[in-house]
Amino acid sequence: MSQSSRFAFKLPRTLGSIETWGFGFSGLLLWLGTAPAMNAALGIGSLWVWIPGAVIGTLLNLQVRQLGVHDQDRSGGTPNYATQLLHKFPFLARYSAIGYWLGWVSVPPMNAIILTDLIQVSLEPLGVDCPVTAFRILFTLLPYIVTFSNSRTVGILHAFFVIPAISCLLVFCLQGFSWLSFSPQSPGLFAPIPFNLDFTDWAKWFFVAIYAVYGCETASSFVADSRKPRRTLDCLVAAAIALPIVYVLGSWLLARLAISPRLGDSAYLHLMATAGPFWGSLTPGLVTFLIASGCLLSSATAVSNCPRVLYQLAQDRHLPALFSVVSPRGVLEPGLLFTLGVSLLCLAWGNVSRVVMVTGTGYLSAMMGIHLGLWLQRKRPEVRWPRWSLLFLVMEAIVFVVGGLAWGWQDWLIGLLLPMAVGVAAQGVGNCPIALCQPAWWSHRYRPRPINIQRDWVVFQVTVLILLLCGAVSIGWFARAGLDRFSFGSHGAVFSIVLITVAFLGVAIACWTSLSQMAAMTEARDRLERTLSELQRTQLQLVQSEKMSSLGQLVAGIAHEINNPVNFIYGNLEHVRTYAQDLLRLLQLYAKYYPEPVAEIQEEQEAIELDFLEEDLTKILASMKVGSDRIREIVLSLRNFSRLDEAELKAVDLHEGIDSTITILKHRLKAKANRPAIDILREYGNLPPIECYPGQFNQVIMNILSNAIDALEEATANRDYQDLQVQRQWIRIRTRIQEVELPSTNPTGSSLSDGKPSTRSKWLVVGIADNGPGIPLDIQRRIFDPFFTTKPIGKGTGMGMSISYQIVVEKHQGRLECFSQVGEGTEFLIQIPLNLGAKCKS
Repeated sequence: MSQSSRFAFKLPRTLGSIETWGFGFSGLLLWLGTAPAMNAALGIGSLWVWIPGAVIGTLLNLQVRQLGVHDQDRSGGTPNYATQLLHKFPFLARYSAIGYWLGWVSVPPMNAIILTDLIQVSLEPLGVDCPVTAFRILFTLLPYIVTFSNSRTVGILHAFFVIPAISCLLVFCLQGFSWLSFSPQSPGLFAPIPFNLDFTDWAKWFFVAIYAVYGCETASSFVADSRKPRRTLDCLVAAAIALPIVYVLGSWLLARLAISPRLGDSAYLHLMATAGPFWGSLTPGLVTFLIASGCLLSSATAVSNCPRVLYQLAQDRHLPALFSVVSPRGVLEPGLLFTLGVSLLCLAWGNVSRVVMVTGTGYLSAMMGIHLGLWLQRKRPEVRWPRWSLLFLVMEAIVFVVGGLAWGWQDWLIGLLLPMAVGVAAQGVGNCPIALCQPAWWSHRYRPRPINIQRDWVVFQVTVLILLLCGAVSIGWFARAGLDRFSFGSHGAVFSIVLITVAFLGVAIACWTSLSQMAAMTEARDRLERTLSELQRTQLQLVQSEKMSSLGQLVAGIAHEINNPVNFIYGNLEHVRTYAQDLLRLLQLYAKYYPEPVAEIQEEQEAIELDFLEEDLTKILASMKVGSDRIREIVLSLRNFSRLDEAELKAVDLHEGIDSTITILKHRLKAKANRPAIDILREYGNLPPIECYPGQFNQVIMNILSNAIDALEEATANRDYQDLQVQRQWIRIRTRIQEVELPSTNPTGSSLSDGKPSTRSKWLVVGIADNGPGIPLDIQRRIFDPFFTTKPIGKGTGMGMSISYQIVVEKHQGRLECFSQVGEGTEFLIQIPLNLGAKCKS
């Protein structure tokens, strides 16, 4: 695959641990939007909703982490793990994943409405009119603008604000709990929790709580493009620890301190009433900072998360390949555009409660899908607590029906059908003939081009900085002039909103001005480094190939020189055997008719031991025949292995090449002082002549077999000879023809589905397995990297498996994969298409 295609369809690992942890903690901020409304409706009874929700959310985090550890290349997180668990039910898998996507896609417009309303309330005392529509559109577009520029930019911006936001939230919970426990002004820590909560009300609000309390697993969505996947997954554990603190302890504070019926369901007023006793005059600014940061940060998480869900659905062929397109900077632009379109539709609807209800229906269906998948795949090692998953599934199904209908059957029905409608719309977009909807158009757009950096970039940079600084000073001046007419303490909320908004706006402007030039320079440097690395690798591969070519010529020459005298000996041995038998038969006739020879003949018979000579001569001739056969076999194996006359693509007997390679390595397979012989288990299928590059293919077999023998020899160091005789070491070679279902090829050369029917193709599969010590996971990931070796100096260069990978993947357009379990053994799987000649011509 070309470089452009590789960038277009592979998510690069660019995110650091801090960025992914920032995204992972955003779910805790969702409490700010749901808890006050629930407190207004249920009071202290809301704890009966939050406590079981926190328990399930904590277990869900730990389970998702376990799934992520077993599949660190899967993007999108929880919903895409569900599609893998539900692979036998593709419709249900896609439905639940799109439902999860809908739950997040509505977050930016809903937060935009909440932020605009908060600004409007804050500006009214200043006598400033708020342009509601413009602000709602601005806050909806803001995270998209940043995300479109660079995948990592929004992660860094997000991490910068999420740390103080989460810290502030945890301080709110812990400081409030301490004040409630020890302050003389406290109404008391404990209060009776009523047990008369109506089940319908409980189900109704648990329906809403799931929308927030299950949302602390978002770090898993970024595992595939994280530079340290395991570190990213550790965030799920940290979020699971913080989850009960925020959702249970924070809700307890609301229930004890925000008790006035005049507060309504306003998040701002509930938090003000709760934090006021222990935060004092800082309360307005800090509460507004919490709400504003919660809105913008959860929006940024949603905008980053949603395209990754679509990306993995496309990778798994549930959606067209258009949604798997990735820019060199890691931006999923087609997925972002589709998500933006649906977000704007939610904003146009404008009814926050109804949009939350409709999209929450799809989100709850996704959570039911993950628990159903965990139960169905309960025997898999990565599945934990399957019986609890079944219990949660039953409970969620009841809540889905009872709670959903309690909010309104029309919205519930719309939410039930919406994932199917979105799936159809996505398929329609992917199959649209417009160039913008074709992966080839995006792949062409991402082709490496000469970097057009402005000639006088310093002037451009200074101009941008002047505009930004002057704009910031001007805004600050006029804002200060307006606030001077009032008490700043009463309007610190405005300052918090302006601070976060200006930060997002400043980064957005920089992303499309100065940062784009810096990114271009970084890309040029990275491209130069990649080119240099590829040149070095190519140079070493050429040197290695030249060495192999020279060795092949030497081997072939020696084999040819040995072959002539060996053939002479081999051809005359049969005549010698015949002559010897004739002479011995003649001697037997003499002995029969002249049993009493003269004394001199008798003495000579005794001297030469005629009886022994007659018996041993036949054995010697038989041994010479076996030895000459062995020499001819070795010579033929050397010629077959070198294949100098077959350097081009041609059809050959693959088994003959494998047997020749085994013959050359036979000296390493024989028994030694510290171990018995290594058994070779041949499980050959019925293969037709295979089109390949025979010499290079034999080189791959040689490299894999040599590594297998090395591994088995290393494993004998700590084992007794008797133990090795009981549990013998073996290498198994399997060959077969396998029919593989492949997606139709799009113009970019990618093998991803683009909605067109898939095709079936026959492939050759060669499996080489051993019962050695196995390969650790961290080494498996690098086993095909050039210069990587675990052998001591002088025992290996680290180029063997890299060259083998190049021969199989690039030369034969196939696949070379490694499967290993520590302590159980290793298997290398070589797969090449049978119609390689036709593919090369095309």
